Amino acid sequence: MLKSDMHLHASEDTIHHLSYNAKELIDEAAKFGFEVLSFTFHNKCFFNKEIFEYAKKKSVLLVSGVEKEIEGKEVLIYNISKTDIKKLNTFSDLRNLKKNKGENILIIAPHPYFILPNCLGKKLVKNIDLFDAIEYSHFYLSFLNRNKKAVRVAKKFNKAIIGTSDAHNFNQLNHTYSLINSKQDVKSVFEAIRKKNVVLKTKPLSFSQFVIKTFKVLFKLE
Repeated sequence: MLKSDMHLHASEDTIHHLSYNAKELIDEAAKFGFEVLSFTFHNKCFFNKEIFEYAKKKSVLLVSGVEKEIEGKEVLIYNISKTDIKKLNTFSDLRNLKKNKGENILIIAPHPYFILPNCLGKKLVKNIDLFDAIEYSHFYLSFLNRNKKAVRVAKKFNKAIIGTSDAHNFNQLNHTYSLINSKQDVKSVFEAIRKKNVVLKTKPLSFSQFVIKTFKVLFKLE
């Protein structure tokens, strides 16, 4: 079982002003025993050979990914090129990409039912054929959890649930993540997720953590 977090941000994601870089986040995640990670920067595919080799030395499989805005909504896409990203503007474009790339790419719906306008909302079910999995976000309280509808939709449409941190700081790591029953290579990880060979590991944030995160999101501090 590979301990995995496939939704991460670092200072190389220039839309944010984060205090740590990709290498530092790999170091921190490795301390918690993570074995599969993905940097999913906004509208930007991050592939740095030095960083990927660094992760490998830490016994971490780094999967290239992007948090791409499509028709104003965010979608997580893995193992695509910079050229592919430039061509993605509509869900029809994404459907064509999936048809052409097949099992070589993976598509996840991030925080679909959270209240921000860039969350998928109704467009998730409308385009459910595109998605291999649905994210279970770390950002919730025991008594306030917008992941619940995502779980119901995943069950209805037979999709995997993937736990992630969507980390914008170190404190967000290790609250919510996934254990993937797979070999440690990209093809095997994708196949395991599609087959729902994934175990969600999660615990709610404390109230203070939730308030701090909400403040930062509202005032665009991260």
